This record gives sequence, structure tokens and C-alpha cells, in this order.
Amino acid sequence: MSGASPRGPSVADRGTWPSPGAEAAAHSRRLSGVIGSALDAAGGWLSFADYMQLALYAPGLGYYAAGAGKFGEAGDFVTAPEISPLFAEVCAAQIDGVLRALGGGEVLELGPGTGRFAAGALAEFRARGTPITGYSLLEVSPDLRSRQQALLAASDEPSVDARRIPPRWLDSLPAPFRGVLFANEVIDALPCERFVMRGGAAWRLGVGRAAGAARDDMPRFEWRARPADGACTGDADFVAAMAQRLADLAAAGVTLPEGCCGEFHPRLAAWVASLADVLEAGLLLFVDYGLPRTQLLHPDRAMGSLRCHHRHHAHGDPFLWPGLQDITAWVDFTALAEAGVAAGLEVAGFTTQAGFLLGGGIEARLAARLAPPTAGEAALGEVARAQLAQGVRRLLLPGEMGEAVKVMALAKDCEALPTAFALQDLRRGL
Repeated sequence: MSGASPRGPSVADRGTWPSPGAEAAAHSRRLSGVIGSALDAAGGWLSFADYMQLALYAPGLGYYAAGAGKFGEAGDFVTAPEISPLFAEVCAAQIDGVLRALGGGEVLELGPGTGRFAAGALAEFRARGTPITGYSLLEVSPDLRSRQQALLAASDEPSVDARRIPPRWLDSLPAPFRGVLFANEVIDALPCERFVMRGGAAWRLGVGRAAGAARDDMPRFEWRARPADGACTGDADFVAAMAQRLADLAAAGVTLPEGCCGEFHPRLAAWVASLADVLEAGLLLFVDYGLPRTQLLHPDRAMGSLRCHHRHHAHGDPFLWPGLQDITAWVDFTALAEAGVAAGLEVAGFTTQAGFLLGGGIEARLAARLAPPTAGEAALGEVARAQLAQGVRRLLLPGEMGEAVKVMALAKDCEALPTAFALQDLRRGL
């Protein structure tokens, strides 16, 4: 095993970051102890996927399994449904067309965050008279589930409406259903493997204890690179996955240089297969940060795409206060397409978020909101108008989310595709 990788802030850099409060620090200390025990049980080296699984999802302690605020201006990051209500409206209008073509159906949302998307989508469905037979939210965090329930209860129309479909919360995937599964910024939070190029081969970047760095009974961790020589669990799968990726890059004339880092999501294919199994007919609609493989794993991205988020600060140290920060890696959309095809699905659409929202008519919706009110309508204040326009710019501009976020539809027995994909078809680039 080699020493720590230079990627991201070192342990010594932690002093420049603001310390959490005593309660939050104690929480992180408990989770670090759990991770340390898992690392010791694994013989002193833990795959980064296993570390990320514990850091994000350890019961009661992981970032998404505990009760800290995550979304919005007071949290760690802001997602599209919080940036603008028009995001949910445009997506819901596209889902409406699919459900009508299916003769009615359900919507299943994965990783619903604050519940803001669900609230906006359900309002759009009611306004359109969408033939929706159910809206389910699959949420692993008890704290987030309670927040979603509170938001949806507060935003629900008080009048009795025959078209109202009360949302329901699930602990696991449902029985087979017809309709649309929607997931916004979910895949990038799946545990990922990391690699570093050494001597022309891909080595596994995992986790070890940082020697002499324990403080206040809190274990400290660092990067440890090792060849995937069969000595650790998962080596064979890692070798096979990287062989395919390196072959694809070579076919495109791309060679990763010494020291180049990258990531992939090893459980993506099995996860997509499980979603395909419960879909009788309809679409899986994914919105996430990412790129096709030959653009994502490229010398120009030599440090990889791993990012951590805490109080709206993005950085590259996943070992800084485990349990108190989000950890993500951009999606390999070529891998997502491959997983869909292997599960019997069709890659029905692939475009940028800007392309999807523009194709779905977000500009017309914005213009209608900013137009002078008609008789009986309340005027939109100047601050609200500016916020609405600014939110749409963040969703669309290349330097914001417009190009970095992609949208992909995987279809099963569904001929009606979202019309928003017609503006920009990027499937050939996969």
C-alpha cells in the first residue's frame, strides 16, 4: 500500500475550516468510530465505496440518515426544485404527457429532498387534470421524510378536489407499477469507487487511518492507493470495470496519464435493474450532474469529480467531519445507458438540463409569470420577480447548472416520450 493521495485538502488543512458545534462534532466522532471499526475489521484498508456508504447512510449517523439540515440556503447545498418552482412545473408537464399516453399511471420519486419537487408537481398535475393514480416518495431519512410530510401538508389545497392524490411514503421499492419514476440528484450520491493511474494501471483509491492523527478520541482517515491484486474484497469487480472503461477510452483515442484520478458507481447496474424490475411500462427519468464516459474520464479532469458540500462550500476532502457533509461524484451517463439497456430498457432521451427545460417551455412559463397581472390577479413584487428570473438563469446558464446537469430517460413499453427531449438529442455522444 502507498501513502495518502494528494487529491483534496490534506489533514493538515483542516484547521482552516470552521469547526462544527459541540453536538455536531460529537455526532461526527461517533460515526468516525464506526468507520474506524469497519476499517480495522477489513484489515486496515477500506474501499472508498464502503467508506462513502457509511459516511452517508450508516443508520442514525450517516449524512442522509441523521437529522442535520441539508437543503436550501440554510443547509449545505441547493437543488433545482429549491432554485425555481418552474423546474417542477416543467418536469411535471412532461410527466403528464407520458401518463396520458399510458392511459394513466403512477409517479414514484426517489430521494425527494425537501419535498419541494413533489409539492410543485402535484399542483401542476391538479391544474392539468393529469390521470395520475398515485404519487409515492421513497425516502431513506426519517428526518427528511418528516420535513417532506410537513411541507406537502402545508402546500396542499384546502378545498376538496376530486383530482387530489394524497402522496404516500415508501421504505422500499413498490410492487410493479405503470408510470414514471423520477430521480433528481440521486445517482451522484450512490457510493463510488475511486481510482488513480499508476504505471499505466488503475489502482484502487481506498481509505486508511492517518497515522498519529487521532485527536479527541476521533479517528482520522486518509487516502490509500493499492493495486487491485485480489487481496481485498471487490478487487476482481474493480479490475473488470476499469478494463472496460480504459478500453472505451482507448477506442476514443484517450489515455489517462500518471496520477490521473476518477470515479465510477459500482452498484449502478444492479440499482437500475432493480428499478426496471418494478416498472411494467413507462419511464425512468433521471436528472443529475454528469457526462458521457469519454468526457468524464479524461485527462482534462485529472482530479476526478468527487466533491463534498458543507454550508455551501464545495471542497475535495471526504474525511473532513464524516457525517456532517455531503459526498458526491458525477454520473457516467454512458454507464447509466449501458445499465438501462442491460435491464431491457430503451435509452429514449439524453440532453442537458438547459435543453430539457427550454424544450419543455420554461421561457414561456417565466414570461407568463413576469407579465403584468390581469384583473383579479395579485401583482408579483419586484423582489419576487428578480428572484424568479435569477432562479431560471441558474437552471439554464452553462456556467451554472445548464450544461453540467444532464437528463436521461430510460423507457419500457412506452412510445410517448417527453417532448422536451426534441430540442437537443445528445444520445450519439454516449
